[in-house]
Amino acid sequence: MKVLVIVLLALCLAAPALAQVMVFDMGAKESPVWERATQVTPEDARWQSTQGLLAHDSPAQGVPIWTNALSEDAVIGTGPNRFRFPTAPGTWYVYVLAGVGANYRGYQFWDFDVRVGTATRRFQMVSPEAWGYAPQHHLFSVRSAGEIEVRLSPRTKWCLSGLVAWPTKDDTAARKLMGVLQQWAPAAERAKWQEEAPTPAGPAPVLTAADKQRGFLIWHRHWATPIYPHTNPQPGELAPTLRIFAAPGEYEPLTFTVRPLRAVKYARISVTSLGPVPAANVEVRKVRFLPGRRGYQEQGLYKVIPDVLDRWNGGALKADENATFWLTVRVPEGGRPGLYRSRITFTADGRRAEIPVLLRVLDVTLQEDPEHDYGIYYSDPLRRAPDAPDEGSRRYWIRRGELERADLVAHGVKNVPLSCWTGPADANGRFESIDETFEDLNGEVETARRFGFHPPFMVYIAVGGSYRKYMGEDLHSHLQGVKMPPEAFFSEISSLVRTIEEERVRRGWPGFHYQPYDEPSQNPEIVAFMARLCQAVQQGGGKVYVTASPERPAYQPMKPFVNVWCTQTFLPDYATVTADMQARDVQYWCYPNNVSGELEHTIVPGARMTYGFGFWRSGFRRLIPWMYQYNSGDPYNYLDGRISDFLVRSEPDGRPVPTAVWEAFREGYDDMRYIYSLKQAIAQAQGSGSPAAKQEATQAQRVLDSVWEAIPVLPQYRFTGFWSPDEMDVYRWQIASRLEQLTRLLQPARLS
Repeated sequence: MKVLVIVLLALCLAAPALAQVMVFDMGAKESPVWERATQVTPEDARWQSTQGLLAHDSPAQGVPIWTNALSEDAVIGTGPNRFRFPTAPGTWYVYVLAGVGANYRGYQFWDFDVRVGTATRRFQMVSPEAWGYAPQHHLFSVRSAGEIEVRLSPRTKWCLSGLVAWPTKDDTAARKLMGVLQQWAPAAERAKWQEEAPTPAGPAPVLTAADKQRGFLIWHRHWATPIYPHTNPQPGELAPTLRIFAAPGEYEPLTFTVRPLRAVKYARISVTSLGPVPAANVEVRKVRFLPGRRGYQEQGLYKVIPDVLDRWNGGALKADENATFWLTVRVPEGGRPGLYRSRITFTADGRRAEIPVLLRVLDVTLQEDPEHDYGIYYSDPLRRAPDAPDEGSRRYWIRRGELERADLVAHGVKNVPLSCWTGPADANGRFESIDETFEDLNGEVETARRFGFHPPFMVYIAVGGSYRKYMGEDLHSHLQGVKMPPEAFFSEISSLVRTIEEERVRRGWPGFHYQPYDEPSQNPEIVAFMARLCQAVQQGGGKVYVTASPERPAYQPMKPFVNVWCTQTFLPDYATVTADMQARDVQYWCYPNNVSGELEHTIVPGARMTYGFGFWRSGFRRLIPWMYQYNSGDPYNYLDGRISDFLVRSEPDGRPVPTAVWEAFREGYDDMRYIYSLKQAIAQAQGSGSPAAKQEATQAQRVLDSVWEAIPVLPQYRFTGFWSPDEMDVYRWQIASRLEQLTRLLQPARLS
């Protein structure tokens, strides 16, 4: 060992400058090695212990990510370990890259500390098969006396792909290498993507002497209006006073943008209390810019968009690039009504700015409309916990599921689909894995109850196994090529539903709507199959949920056998859906994927309009988009993978990271709560003995009617043709002010 150290040290000291940029490529013996790198296998003598070390090699070309020779493989360990290598004395940088390539079977959660010198960094990531994967990296600075030691302390397991180490004199060459290592794809693949012409910035602002001395501008534009890296403020947006109103218990966004005139080394935001809102109820985030596709399957073109809202505790800011800060304010329950003035302090390299805030807390209590609710398609982390390979991973998936459900509830979402997957019936009519499936389903139902989720629940059922049993082939996407099976197949599906329904009643589960297949196409043979399949579900005593467009003539044969039509548009119109729902046992739901990631992620005003005023005007009963989170490759890279990533992101420890669109969903939900609360107040006032309350109720009803008539009726609220974000605020204020007036008039009756 001593001889090896002496030889390596001699090589380091004698080699030209670039040779001191040391690269260690960790993985299997047969795996490719990064150019000029030193290969490190589990048997390498530089490990403190080789016991239990494993190599994993998993190259990929875009599925789910791109890898290179360094990132495609790793050395994995389950216990504490150290990796040592000799260096010249002095100050060194060590770049640590952790990951397992592109594929690692099982729901492993990697959680470990890396210590170099006196600094410790925590690495946390999920495995690629758990939807979304990105290697992690950290940079360390260390004073070397002739040897550097990288210490590894796992909570679950650790995985290292490589190390890069260099002395300070080689910093330029090393950072150039780091830039190459961090490229998300090879140059040929990246060249396929071209940036669209950027959104016009608008006229440049006129800078005052005070602006130049301070080094930054502060300005405000409505939170739902995308602000791009180089969007210029208009004169009326500079030096803003931030104004919001909210009810007790309500969340409201409070945003402002900083334009640094020169690079800022360290900026921070200080928030004390905002009236009755303590500083702990103000969450500070910063909008992250990302290259985004125009549509989730689009290839080749992108533009840089504002999207992810990262938690922000201070940091550097780029010169001449907007930094938009998103503060989510939660008025506490029981917050005293009134008008409050406060300030937010922004500091950049010692230069301060005070931003006035005007908060009005309303004297109202917001209620939820029981006839309009919100669900969402959801990949449930709790389903992964039983198959986690170790206790730490199992706890991660459970905690993540709890955090995500709390986030759903905070955004008004009270429903997620459930699943009941089984194999086909055996010769005795018993369905494969039915007992285990019922236990899993019971866990999902109990969790839904604990978080106050609302029935009915859409439940997936597996019909593919039975189809294969009778037809000898699989069902395909959108049922392409489906053939009509014999009646025995449909009898089996009826039996499956009957079995689930009997268990549902026995266990006291809430109401289910069964989805036998997703998004059938309009081909007549496919529709005929779906109609018979839906009939079989009903014959088994179940209600049927179908993702299809009921206004299209092709789907009319299914109409007698559908209890929930779920469509991507608000079609048919209000009069048609309300008449149909009154006439028979049917509901209309909408999965508005156009505002959840199917189009570009700047469709924020359309998202709020869809979730609020547009939803009210449609007559539909539930919104259930696809989906809360979908990761195709790196969750923070919208260009890799087959399709773009959807909606909410996650921090390494599993905490949800919102996007602007996700926050717009909550604002639409609040619009609906204001509408319903005013309806209830009007009804209460009209039944009261107070002439003043009755008179105010008449005026309030006129306001509500005028808002209804003013709502643009569209099948989808996307980019144009509906209210601006400011108009939505005005209409909410009209409703809120009437609600507050009625509430005050009704207070004696309410208190009695």
